[in-house]
Amino acid sequence: MNWESFLEKNYKKLFVVPIVLLVFSLIVVFSFFYRTGELFERDVSLKGGVSATVYEEGIDAEKLENFLEEKLSTDVFIRRLGDVASDKDIGVVVEVGDDVSNKLEDAIEESTGIILNEENFSIEVVSSSLGENFYKGLLKAVLIAFILMGAVIFLAFRSFIPSAAVLLSAFLDIIFPLSIIELSGIKINAAGIAAFLLVIGYSVDTDILLTTKMLKRREGSIYERVVDSAKTGLTMTIITIIALSIAYIITTSFVLKQMFLIIVIALLVDIVSTYFMNSGILIWYCKRKEKDEKFWG
Repeated sequence: MNWESFLEKNYKKLFVVPIVLLVFSLIVVFSFFYRTGELFERDVSLKGGVSATVYEEGIDAEKLENFLEEKLSTDVFIRRLGDVASDKDIGVVVEVGDDVSNKLEDAIEESTGIILNEENFSIEVVSSSLGENFYKGLLKAVLIAFILMGAVIFLAFRSFIPSAAVLLSAFLDIIFPLSIIELSGIKINAAGIAAFLLVIGYSVDTDILLTTKMLKRREGSIYERVVDSAKTGLTMTIITIIALSIAYIITTSFVLKQMFLIIVIALLVDIVSTYFMNSGILIWYCKRKEKDEKFWG
C-alpha cells in the first residue's frame, strides 16, 4: 500500500493522535495554572531574585542546595556547569528567589569551605519588579506574534477552515512543549520564551507549505499533494531536529540547552500536528468543496 492509498483510507483516524496530545497538554497546563496561578515556573530572570555562579570543581550540588535552603529559609535551585572537552564539572549556578545577596556568599563559603573571590564567583541580582515587567513584556510579544501570524495567514488563504487549521497546529506546537517543560520541573527563563517565539515561525513553515500545495496547486490528487509536501517539509524538520539535538548535547550553557530542548520537542510534535491533523482537515476541506460532507461522515 502506498502513502496516497493509506491517507485516503486513514486520514480521519490519524486525526485522533493530535487530539489526544492537545487534550493532554491542556490538562497539564490548566492543572499547573490552577495550582500555581502561573502558566509556567519562572527562573530568576523572569521573577526576580539572585543568581550566583561558582567556578570550582567537585562541589556537591545536592548538599549545597539542602544547606542553603535551611540556612536562608527560602527555595534554592542549583544546576551544574560542565566542560564538554573534559566531561568534568567546572562549577554550579545557584538561583534564589529572594534577594539574599548579602547572605548568599557567606553561606556558600560555609557549606563548601571554598574562599570565594572575583575569579571564582559572580553574582547577579534581578529586582522582582524588573523580572515581572520583563516576563509580561515577553508574554505580550508571544501573543502579538501569534495574532499577527493569524492575520497574515487569513489574508493569504482567505478561507476560515484552512487558516484555522494552521493556527490550531501552531497552538499545539506551543502548548505541548510547555506541558512537557512543566512536567519536567524546568524553570523557564527569558531565552525559553524566545524559543517559543521561534517555534511559531518554525511551525507555520510546514503548515503553509502543505496548505499552499493543497489549495493552490492542481497537479495530482489531494493525497499526492500531501505526500509531495511531506517530502519537503519532513526533510527540513528532521535536519533541524538532528542539528539542534547535537547542539543540545554539545553545549554546556543551560540557557541554550533550554532553547534547543523546547524547539526540538516542538518540531517533533509539529510532524504530528501538520501531517496528522492539518492534512486531515485539508483533505476533508478539499473533498467538502467537491461535495457536502461532515468530517466524521
